[in-house]
Amino acid sequence: RGMARQDCVREGRKQWVGLLTTDPMEILPEGAQGVFDPAAAVPMPMVGHVASSYWSENLGRSIALGFVEGGHSRMGQSVYYPLADGRTVEAKICSTVFLDPEGARQNV
Repeated sequence: RGMARQDCVREGRKQWVGLLTTDPMEILPEGAQGVFDPAAAVPMPMVGHVASSYWSENLGRSIALGFVEGGHSRMGQSVYYPLADGRTVEAKICSTVFLDPEGARQNV
């Protein structure tokens, strides 16, 4: 019942998504704010943030989780993270399941 509340089903709400940086060695800083257009005039609208970010030894690359406006309908699209050092990191929106999405590892 709680997930049927008006704010939980509205279009454009921030949704929990996976994030894969285009450079697999780049680890997004937790708390980094995302934008859809990194060339937009400042102040630019923030569309989400990185909640958790790590290096995955199993995958041999960085992975991250975060919230993005309308994230579930934006799978495969890019979101950009302008950092304090002046760089902007691009990440693709993906599933929150990074390892064994088919669940095959449980069938040992």
